[in-house]
Amino acid sequence: MRKVLDVAIRFVLSCTGIILIGALPPFLAGLQRKTLDWGIYWASLKEIVYSIVHVQDVTYMYLQTEKPLFPFMLEPVMYSLSVMLGAFVLACTAALLMTIITILFNYRVRRFIKIIFYIFESIPDILIIFIAQLSVIFIFQKSGILLMDIAALDKQKIYLLPIVCLSILPTVQLFRLSMIVFEEELNKDYVLLARSIGLKKLFIVIVHIFRNAVISVFFQSKKTVWFMLSNLFILEYLFNMGGVTLFMMESLNPKIFTITLIAFFIPIFIFYTVGEWLIKRKITGGESIS
Repeated sequence: MRKVLDVAIRFVLSCTGIILIGALPPFLAGLQRKTLDWGIYWASLKEIVYSIVHVQDVTYMYLQTEKPLFPFMLEPVMYSLSVMLGAFVLACTAALLMTIITILFNYRVRRFIKIIFYIFESIPDILIIFIAQLSVIFIFQKSGILLMDIAALDKQKIYLLPIVCLSILPTVQLFRLSMIVFEEELNKDYVLLARSIGLKKLFIVIVHIFRNAVISVFFQSKKTVWFMLSNLFILEYLFNMGGVTLFMMESLNPKIFTITLIAFFIPIFIFYTVGEWLIKRKITGGESIS
Protein backbone atom coordinates (compact mmCIF):
# COMPACT_ATOMS: atom_id res chain seq x y z
CA MET A 1 0.00 0.00 0.00
CA ARG A 2 2.85 2.35 0.85
CA LYS A 3 4.49 1.74 -2.53
CA VAL A 4 1.24 2.49 -4.35
CA LEU A 5 0.95 5.73 -2.37
CA ASP A 6 4.55 6.66 -3.24
CA VAL A 7 3.86 6.08 -6.94
CA ALA A 8 0.63 8.13 -6.73
CA ILE A 9 2.45 11.00 -5.00
CA ARG A 10 5.26 10.97 -7.59
CA PHE A 11 2.72 10.98 -10.41
CA VAL A 12 0.70 13.86 -8.95
CA LEU A 13 3.83 15.91 -8.24
CA SER A 14 5.13 15.31 -11.77
CA CYS A 15 1.83 16.35 -13.35
CA THR A 16 1.69 19.40 -11.06
CA GLY A 17 5.16 20.39 -12.25
CA ILE A 18 4.09 20.06 -15.88
CA ILE A 19 1.00 22.20 -15.22
CA LEU A 20 3.03 24.90 -13.44
CA ILE A 21 5.50 24.98 -16.34
CA GLY A 22 2.73 24.89 -18.94
CA ALA A 23 1.19 28.05 -17.49
CA LEU A 24 4.46 30.00 -17.68
CA PRO A 25 4.40 31.31 -21.32
CA PRO A 26 1.64 33.95 -20.79
CA PHE A 27 3.33 34.99 -17.53
CA LEU A 28 6.79 35.25 -19.09
CA ALA A 29 5.37 37.19 -22.04
CA GLY A 30 5.13 40.11 -19.62
CA LEU A 31 8.92 40.31 -19.53
CA GLN A 32 8.80 42.01 -22.92
CA ARG A 33 6.81 44.80 -21.25
CA LYS A 34 9.10 44.57 -18.20
CA THR A 35 6.17 43.49 -16.01
CA LEU A 36 5.28 40.20 -14.37
CA ASP A 37 1.54 39.85 -13.83
CA TRP A 38 0.82 37.03 -11.36
CA GLY A 39 -2.87 37.41 -12.18
CA ILE A 40 -2.20 36.27 -15.75
CA TYR A 41 -0.27 33.27 -14.44
CA TRP A 42 -3.08 32.35 -12.05
CA ALA A 43 -5.68 32.71 -14.82
CA SER A 44 -3.56 30.52 -17.11
CA LEU A 45 -3.28 27.90 -14.36
CA LYS A 46 -7.04 27.86 -13.83
CA GLU A 47 -7.66 27.53 -17.58
CA ILE A 48 -5.25 24.58 -17.82
CA VAL A 49 -6.74 22.77 -14.82
CA TYR A 50 -10.27 23.36 -16.16
CA SER A 51 -9.21 22.00 -19.57
CA ILE A 52 -7.72 18.87 -17.98
CA VAL A 53 -10.91 18.24 -16.00
CA HIS A 54 -13.06 18.84 -19.10
CA VAL A 55 -10.57 17.45 -21.61
CA GLN A 56 -13.34 16.06 -23.81
CA ASP A 57 -14.41 19.64 -24.63
CA VAL A 58 -10.95 20.94 -25.59
CA THR A 59 -10.62 21.77 -29.28
CA TYR A 60 -7.67 22.35 -31.57
CA MET A 61 -7.35 24.46 -34.72
CA TYR A 62 -6.00 22.44 -37.64
CA LEU A 63 -5.85 23.95 -41.14
CA GLN A 64 -8.29 26.66 -40.02
CA THR A 65 -10.73 23.98 -38.89
CA GLU A 66 -11.68 23.45 -35.26
CA LYS A 67 -11.29 19.82 -34.21
CA PRO A 68 -11.56 18.01 -30.88
CA LEU A 69 -8.18 17.50 -29.23
CA PHE A 70 -9.05 13.84 -28.62
CA PRO A 71 -8.44 11.61 -30.45
CA PHE A 72 -6.55 13.94 -32.84
CA MET A 73 -3.73 14.43 -30.32
CA LEU A 74 -3.11 10.72 -29.81
CA GLU A 75 -1.69 10.16 -33.29
CA PRO A 76 1.39 12.44 -32.95
CA VAL A 77 1.87 11.33 -29.33
CA MET A 78 1.87 7.63 -30.23
CA TYR A 79 4.08 8.27 -33.25
CA SER A 80 6.76 10.02 -31.20
CA LEU A 81 6.52 7.43 -28.42
CA SER A 82 6.98 4.56 -30.87
CA VAL A 83 10.07 6.22 -32.37
CA MET A 84 11.49 6.91 -28.90
CA LEU A 85 10.76 3.39 -27.68
CA GLY A 86 12.38 1.87 -30.76
CA ALA A 87 15.45 4.08 -30.33
CA PHE A 88 15.66 3.29 -26.62
CA VAL A 89 15.45 -0.49 -27.14
CA LEU A 90 18.02 -0.29 -29.93
CA ALA A 91 20.36 1.85 -27.81
CA CYS A 92 20.10 -0.45 -24.76
CA THR A 93 20.66 -3.59 -26.83
CA ALA A 94 23.64 -2.16 -28.71
CA ALA A 95 25.20 -0.66 -25.59
CA LEU A 96 24.96 -3.86 -23.56
CA LEU A 97 26.29 -6.01 -26.40
CA MET A 98 29.26 -3.69 -26.91
CA THR A 99 29.87 -3.61 -23.15
CA ILE A 100 29.96 -7.41 -22.89
CA ILE A 101 32.40 -7.61 -25.80
CA THR A 102 34.58 -4.75 -24.53
CA ILE A 103 34.74 -6.02 -20.95
CA LEU A 104 36.41 -9.20 -22.22
CA PHE A 105 39.48 -7.23 -23.35
CA ASN A 106 42.33 -6.23 -21.06
CA TYR A 107 42.45 -2.85 -19.30
CA ARG A 108 44.54 -1.03 -21.96
CA VAL A 109 42.25 -2.03 -24.83
CA ARG A 110 39.16 -1.11 -22.79
CA ARG A 111 40.65 2.29 -21.99
CA PHE A 112 41.37 2.94 -25.68
CA ILE A 113 37.79 1.99 -26.67
CA LYS A 114 36.34 4.23 -23.96
CA ILE A 115 38.39 7.19 -25.19
CA ILE A 116 37.05 6.68 -28.72
CA PHE A 117 33.47 6.64 -27.43
CA TYR A 118 34.15 9.71 -25.26
CA ILE A 119 35.22 11.63 -28.37
CA PHE A 120 32.26 10.28 -30.35
CA GLU A 121 29.84 11.48 -27.66
CA SER A 122 30.83 15.09 -28.31
CA ILE A 123 29.50 14.98 -31.89
CA PRO A 124 26.30 17.09 -32.18
CA ASP A 125 23.14 15.12 -32.89
CA ILE A 126 22.27 17.42 -35.78
CA LEU A 127 25.53 16.43 -37.50
CA ILE A 128 24.74 12.74 -37.01
CA ILE A 129 21.31 13.17 -38.63
CA PHE A 130 22.83 15.12 -41.50
CA ILE A 131 25.52 12.45 -42.13
CA ALA A 132 22.93 9.65 -41.95
CA GLN A 133 20.69 11.34 -44.51
CA LEU A 134 23.64 12.05 -46.82
CA SER A 135 24.81 8.44 -46.53
CA VAL A 136 21.40 7.13 -47.62
CA ILE A 137 21.40 9.55 -50.57
CA PHE A 138 24.97 8.57 -51.54
CA ILE A 139 24.13 4.84 -51.50
CA PHE A 140 21.00 5.52 -53.55
CA GLN A 141 23.01 7.47 -56.15
CA LYS A 142 25.63 4.73 -56.44
CA SER A 143 23.41 1.65 -56.35
CA GLY A 144 19.88 2.84 -57.08
CA ILE A 145 18.75 1.22 -53.82
CA LEU A 146 16.89 3.39 -51.32
CA LEU A 147 17.72 1.76 -48.00
CA MET A 148 15.24 3.88 -46.04
CA ASP A 149 13.22 7.08 -46.26
CA ILE A 150 15.19 10.22 -45.37
CA ALA A 151 12.16 12.45 -44.73
CA ALA A 152 8.40 12.15 -44.33
CA LEU A 153 6.10 13.49 -47.02
CA ASP A 154 2.64 14.84 -46.15
CA LYS A 155 1.21 12.44 -43.52
CA GLN A 156 3.73 9.68 -44.19
CA LYS A 157 5.28 8.03 -41.15
CA ILE A 158 8.92 6.98 -41.30
CA TYR A 159 10.59 4.97 -38.57
CA LEU A 160 13.86 3.26 -39.43
CA LEU A 161 16.27 6.14 -40.02
CA PRO A 162 14.82 8.37 -37.25
CA ILE A 163 15.10 5.47 -34.80
CA VAL A 164 18.69 4.79 -35.82
CA CYS A 165 19.68 8.47 -35.59
CA LEU A 166 17.93 8.98 -32.24
CA SER A 167 19.63 5.90 -30.79
CA ILE A 168 23.26 6.69 -31.68
CA LEU A 169 24.21 9.15 -28.92
CA PRO A 170 22.11 7.33 -26.26
CA THR A 171 23.99 4.16 -27.24
CA VAL A 172 27.26 5.91 -26.52
CA GLN A 173 25.96 7.27 -23.20
CA LEU A 174 24.61 3.89 -22.11
CA PHE A 175 27.81 2.16 -23.20
CA ARG A 176 29.95 4.46 -21.05
CA LEU A 177 27.55 4.01 -18.14
CA SER A 178 27.48 0.23 -18.59
CA MET A 179 31.27 0.07 -18.68
CA ILE A 180 31.50 1.86 -15.32
CA VAL A 181 28.92 -0.46 -13.75
CA PHE A 182 30.39 -3.64 -15.27
CA GLU A 183 33.95 -2.73 -14.22
CA GLU A 184 32.76 -2.05 -10.66
CA GLU A 185 31.13 -5.49 -10.60
CA LEU A 186 34.30 -7.01 -12.05
CA ASN A 187 36.24 -6.14 -8.86
CA LYS A 188 33.70 -7.52 -6.40
CA ASP A 189 34.34 -10.57 -4.26
CA TYR A 190 31.84 -12.88 -5.94
CA VAL A 191 33.56 -12.33 -9.30
CA LEU A 192 37.01 -12.97 -7.82
CA LEU A 193 35.63 -16.13 -6.23
CA ALA A 194 34.10 -17.28 -9.52
CA ARG A 195 37.39 -16.70 -11.35
CA SER A 196 39.36 -18.51 -8.64
CA ILE A 197 37.34 -21.70 -9.19
CA GLY A 198 38.09 -21.59 -12.91
CA LEU A 199 34.93 -20.12 -14.44
CA LYS A 200 35.46 -18.44 -17.81
CA LYS A 201 35.29 -14.64 -17.93
CA LEU A 202 32.55 -14.66 -20.59
CA PHE A 203 30.40 -16.96 -18.43
CA ILE A 204 30.89 -14.75 -15.35
CA VAL A 205 30.03 -11.60 -17.31
CA ILE A 206 26.85 -12.97 -18.90
CA VAL A 207 25.51 -15.08 -16.03
CA HIS A 208 26.53 -13.11 -12.94
CA ILE A 209 27.69 -9.55 -13.73
CA PHE A 210 25.04 -8.81 -16.36
CA ARG A 211 22.17 -9.59 -14.00
CA ASN A 212 23.48 -7.25 -11.31
CA ALA A 213 24.74 -4.49 -13.59
CA VAL A 214 21.60 -4.19 -15.70
CA ILE A 215 19.67 -2.97 -12.61
CA SER A 216 21.89 0.09 -12.24
CA VAL A 217 21.85 0.67 -15.99
CA PHE A 218 18.04 0.62 -16.05
CA PHE A 219 17.72 3.20 -13.26
CA GLN A 220 20.41 5.43 -14.72
CA SER A 221 18.78 5.23 -18.16
CA LYS A 222 16.18 7.81 -17.05
CA LYS A 223 18.75 10.49 -17.83
CA THR A 224 19.16 9.01 -21.29
CA VAL A 225 15.40 9.23 -21.89
CA TRP A 226 15.45 12.93 -20.96
CA PHE A 227 18.38 13.38 -23.34
CA MET A 228 16.38 11.69 -26.11
CA LEU A 229 13.43 13.97 -25.40
CA SER A 230 15.66 17.01 -25.84
CA ASN A 231 16.78 15.69 -29.24
CA LEU A 232 13.28 14.77 -30.37
CA PHE A 233 12.37 18.24 -31.63
CA ILE A 234 15.45 18.47 -33.88
CA LEU A 235 14.82 14.95 -35.15
CA GLU A 236 11.17 15.58 -35.98
CA TYR A 237 11.99 18.90 -37.62
CA LEU A 238 14.80 17.55 -39.85
CA PHE A 239 12.82 14.45 -40.85
CA ASN A 240 9.57 16.43 -41.25
CA MET A 241 7.86 14.01 -38.90
CA GLY A 242 4.36 14.73 -37.62
CA GLY A 243 5.35 14.01 -34.03
CA VAL A 244 4.40 15.45 -30.70
CA THR A 245 6.96 18.29 -30.56
CA LEU A 246 5.88 19.78 -33.89
CA PHE A 247 2.23 19.31 -32.83
CA MET A 248 2.85 21.42 -29.72
CA MET A 249 4.81 24.01 -31.68
CA GLU A 250 1.94 24.41 -34.14
CA SER A 251 -0.60 25.17 -31.42
CA LEU A 252 1.49 27.30 -29.02
CA ASN A 253 -1.43 27.18 -26.61
CA PRO A 254 -0.69 26.61 -22.91
CA LYS A 255 -3.58 24.20 -22.33
CA ILE A 256 -2.88 22.21 -25.53
CA PHE A 257 0.82 22.15 -24.65
CA THR A 258 0.19 20.96 -21.09
CA ILE A 259 -2.37 18.29 -21.96
CA THR A 260 -0.18 16.93 -24.76
CA LEU A 261 2.88 16.87 -22.50
CA ILE A 262 0.98 14.99 -19.78
CA ALA A 263 -0.31 12.51 -22.38
CA PHE A 264 3.29 12.00 -23.53
CA PHE A 265 4.58 11.73 -19.96
CA ILE A 266 2.12 9.09 -18.72
CA PRO A 267 3.42 6.13 -20.84
CA ILE A 268 7.03 6.94 -19.86
CA PHE A 269 6.04 7.12 -16.18
CA ILE A 270 4.21 3.77 -16.44
CA PHE A 271 7.19 2.21 -18.25
CA TYR A 272 9.65 3.06 -15.47
CA THR A 273 7.20 2.36 -12.64
CA VAL A 274 6.42 -1.12 -14.00
CA GLY A 275 10.11 -1.68 -14.83
CA GLU A 276 11.16 -0.85 -11.27
CA TRP A 277 8.45 -3.10 -9.86
CA LEU A 278 9.46 -6.01 -12.08
CA ILE A 279 13.15 -5.63 -11.26
CA LYS A 280 12.52 -5.55 -7.53
CA ARG A 281 10.13 -8.50 -7.73
CA LYS A 282 12.02 -10.77 -10.13
CA ILE A 283 15.67 -10.01 -9.37
CA THR A 284 15.91 -8.69 -5.84
CA GLY A 285 12.90 -10.44 -4.36
CA GLY A 286 11.06 -7.20 -3.70
CA GLU A 287 13.82 -5.55 -1.64
CA SER A 288 14.48 -1.87 -2.17
CA ILE A 289 17.28 -0.95 -4.53
CA SER A 290 19.63 1.80 -3.48
